[in-house]
Amino acid sequence: MDKGEMVRVHSANGGSQSPLVTVVIPTYNRAKFITRGIKSVLRQTTGRWKLLIIDDGSQDNTKAIIKPYLHDPRIRYVRQKKNRGVCYTLNHALALVDTTYFSQLDADDWYEPDTLEASLRRMEKAGTKTAVVYANDKVWKARRKGKAKYVNTKRKRQIHGKYDFITYHPMVYPRFYRTKALRKVGGWSTRVPQGGRFAEDRQILLKLAGRYSFKWINRVLYNRLKHKKNNSRIENRDKYASVTRYLYKKALKRWGNKYKPKFKWVKGRLKVGRLIKR
Repeated sequence: MDKGEMVRVHSANGGSQSPLVTVVIPTYNRAKFITRGIKSVLRQTTGRWKLLIIDDGSQDNTKAIIKPYLHDPRIRYVRQKKNRGVCYTLNHALALVDTTYFSQLDADDWYEPDTLEASLRRMEKAGTKTAVVYANDKVWKARRKGKAKYVNTKRKRQIHGKYDFITYHPMVYPRFYRTKALRKVGGWSTRVPQGGRFAEDRQILLKLAGRYSFKWINRVLYNRLKHKKNNSRIENRDKYASVTRYLYKKALKRWGNKYKPKFKWVKGRLKVGRLIKR
């Protein structure tokens, strides 16, 4: 693993209680957006967090944008020398995380003020058989001068087991993980189509769904920004499709090969429409 370039600055800020969750922001050329996410972590109603920003070899001014925030000892910035993809980057983060929980925050998104507090409360109530807590999210569209326009709110539902997740099309946010569970399933794999650069969320959730439960909070706890540079943009649909097809088939085989997937296109993305019993 590339040790990368590490920057950390200490100050008197912090908090008397030990951190329970590390917020991980994997980023690549997101200097234009990342400030909003960092500020949303700083505004959390609980102080029991660390923030780990893993820069996947950005070529923009990400480092300069982040530097003013590094006076807070809870914030750590690690820069990989080469761009290796989001799965590699998240594994790098997983190797560094030393808290009970790991919460992924995409570099162009942001939290609600009580996202971490609500997620911590739900996870600790759920117990060790739960690996993921998620909630509802708001969708925003990027405008000029860094502004965002509200689009809609995505209300999710409780996912009931691994086969339910297979046919559940929306992605879940925030993805608040139990760190031990992530390690138990081996983290993210780069030995997948496209080298682990796409669908890292679906990949890890399929791994976890085979062993653990997921718990839903019926509140908005995440804000998602749509813009021209999103990895999920329509130009990448075929790349996502190749990864999706591989991940679903592999998961079903891992779970006993009882079903085969019937795929369909939903709003430009390949999904499993239904499962057919073998």
